[in-house]
Parts: sequence; structure tokens; C-alpha cells
Amino acid sequence: MAVYRHIGARILRTSAGLLAAGALAGASLPAHAQDAPDQPRDPRCHTSQLAGSMSPVEAGAGQRYADVSLTNTSGRFCTIYGYGGMQLVDAAGNPLPTNVARTANPGPALIGLSPGQSAAATLHWSAVPHGGEGDPCQPTPAVLQVIPPDETDPLPVEWTGDVVCGAGAIEETAYH
Repeated sequence: MAVYRHIGARILRTSAGLLAAGALAGASLPAHAQDAPDQPRDPRCHTSQLAGSMSPVEAGAGQRYADVSLTNTSGRFCTIYGYGGMQLVDAAGNPLPTNVARTANPGPALIGLSPGQSAAATLHWSAVPHGGEGDPCQPTPAVLQVIPPDETDPLPVEWTGDVVCGAGAIEETAYH
């Protein structure tokens, strides 16, 4: 019975800590790994601490899937929580239509990254022109400007996919 009380008390402390952190920060996203006593209490991963990459694209029936990974290149532990931002860019550096929709599976989770570790967000899009879109529906992106969760500086990642139809519609999971 003591084990259950210990686990229950830890859950209550963790919940209270996350609620307090969210209230103090004015947001529902934790800024630190407060519920992980065996991990250092370092801040979130900043753009300058990360390198980005995109996995090879999986294709089928006009649908495309790929992971965008962020790797901790710093010398210390940091955390990522939630969804990132992104902007498709052509070879000349001009923005292309990009409409990101967040998907709930998997939802946000606090991810601790030791140096060299990565977290990924899964992307889904269509390469089939929609409605009045021409063929091709838009230029093929050269770069995906990725903005890590809770950051504002973009990280350029080479785009390994093809066109993104539906006015640049991309579904994105939280980092996992």
C-alpha cells in the first residue's frame, strides 16, 4: 500500500508542478523537466543547440510522409515539448504557400534530449493537385524553415520531398 501512496503523491506533485509552471509562464507548456527527478533541470532546447534533418519520403497514392528530426548538438541536456513551426521555401529563398495543421496523435510530450539525441515530428501532405490547382500545384520546395517548439528563430532543413499541394497543406505531429 505504501508504494501506491508514493506513486499517487508523485503524480499529485508532478501535476501541481506542471500547473504552477504553466500558470507562471502564462502557457500550458512546461519550461523544464520538473517531473523527472533523475534528469537535470535544464531549459528547453534553443534553435542554436539543434541541427535539423528530414527523413526519406514514404509515398503512396499521392500521399507523402516524412519525419523532421531535431538533434541536440550542444554539450548539455535540454528539452523539447510540443509542436514546431515551419515554412516551405524555394531555391531562391522565397516563401511558398505553407498551411500547417497540428494532429493530435501523438500529442505533446516532454522529450529530454541528451547531447546527440533526436526528437522527430511526422509530416503528411499530398502531391496531388486540389481543385483549381495547376499541375504541378506549386514549385518544389528546396528548404523547410523549421522553428523548434517555443522558439522564434528558424532552422533551415533540406527538403527531401516533392511538391506540397492543397495550398501547401501539411499535417504535423508533436515532436516525439
